[in-house]
Amino acid sequence: MKKYELLLVLPGTLDEKEAEARAQEILNMIKEQASDAELHNLGKSRLAYPINQIRYGYYYTIVFTCDSSGLKLIQGKIHLMRDLLRTMISYFNTNLTSAQRISYTTDSSGITTMAQSEAEPKKKFVATEKVDLAEIDKKLDEILEGDVIPGV
Repeated sequence: MKKYELLLVLPGTLDEKEAEARAQEILNMIKEQASDAELHNLGKSRLAYPINQIRYGYYYTIVFTCDSSGLKLIQGKIHLMRDLLRTMISYFNTNLTSAQRISYTTDSSGITTMAQSEAEPKKKFVATEKVDLAEIDKKLDEILEGDVIPGV
């Protein structure tokens, strides 16, 4: 059993009570197949681009624990719902920090996973030995004497 997170966007044309009721219906549907399901309201926000001439949406996340067969049933039921603007199911990971980069990939079964990689800390260059400027000029002249772009 793995922990997943469902992000869903409901149309902004609904009022707050209707959107909350619809989110509760989806939560109850998920509770049939999963355990430890929690609904989080992220509020109403403007979409990055209009979807079906709708410019605003209600954002919700549902965190739940489920096995793979239950997840496929949940995905099938979600795809049948016509009033959802967008949905995305990903593995839930609490160990992410701001220094980590996150990338999303979707496999052939339609499950979106979140991969993480450590961001390299920026290192400052510190000269440990003294460099002779005449030596640098000589090296630059050698580079510029040769063909910068071979064959041109």
